[in-house]
Amino acid sequence: MSNNIMRLLVTGVVSSVAVASMAAACAKAEGQSPWKPINAVSHIAWGPEAAGRTRFSWRYTGLGLLLNGFACGFWAWVYQPGCRAYEQGAGSLVASAGRSVVVSAVAYVTDYHVVPSRFTPGFELTLSPRRFPWLYGALAAGLLAPDLIARGSLARRLS
Repeated sequence: MSNNIMRLLVTGVVSSVAVASMAAACAKAEGQSPWKPINAVSHIAWGPEAAGRTRFSWRYTGLGLLLNGFACGFWAWVYQPGCRAYEQGAGSLVASAGRSVVVSAVAYVTDYHVVPSRFTPGFELTLSPRRFPWLYGALAAGLLAPDLIARGSLARRLS
């Protein structure tokens, strides 16, 4: 498998885990089941009743995690083109961090101001809007984390 595809997969998985974990933590902070916002993502397939599910189930949680993974994979793909610079020893950490924040902001605008409500992430069905910066911050961190790890590996190879 090529390095670009592997990096895309890793970035997609890391960002998906970061977002799902943050959604669960936000739900707990609001006194809800940690499964509720993840189940709500499956509203795309099952309708708004998915947001009322509070327990783990393959039908709701499994599909919610899968859909979140696809969405984060898409944003990882959007983020990836700028990653070639550090592979060659160039590019700055500030640029990578800035790119992850910009992609995350574009994701928020797309999710809540562009796509029809049936295709929103579903977090708005269970979490208060004040949690959204945490969710999209987790996306930005998840996009950036593999770059940080790769930069450490690159620095070790160059020294």
